[in-house]
Amino acid sequence: MSENNAEIQQNDAALSEKEPQPAETPQTSDSESQQPSEKQLNQIAKLHRECAKYRTALNTSNSEKAELQKLFDDLKADYALLSKQNNDQNIIRKLERAGCLKPALVLKDIPEDCQNTDEFLEEYQALNPFLFQKPKTRHGFSFKGGKASNYTASQQMNNYIRSAIGR
Repeated sequence: MSENNAEIQQNDAALSEKEPQPAETPQTSDSESQQPSEKQLNQIAKLHRECAKYRTALNTSNSEKAELQKLFDDLKADYALLSKQNNDQNIIRKLERAGCLKPALVLKDIPEDCQNTDEFLEEYQALNPFLFQKPKTRHGFSFKGGKASNYTASQQMNNYIRSAIGR
């Protein structure tokens, strides 16, 4: 028991350097029947204050931890929502490129656990051709044949002269 008292005194000395520590009192076998001295009562009071200080620090760290955990859970839910929205937008973009007339309607038919959306969309397009328009053939990107705006000035003049002559 004297070893515990010595450890308590060392810890107390390290934590509060300003206050002098009382000398260790020898323990006797009659210490159970004796009342604690004034020095011992002061030591006990100091230990109670330090214990309360650590309890308060622990409670504040637990409350901070709870707040951070709540914030983490909120951010995790937001991330899951945003990733689902991003996935939906990617699928809608694929549907629009495939010529889907109602991409939001088709998006609802795609199962949640679909691993390969491209294969699913090909099968869906084969089963429901009325929801998809036929791909348009494009002859170049900006050239539209037959328009006068695509001709040079000399070509436009030649066309005007030919149409005036009647050829």
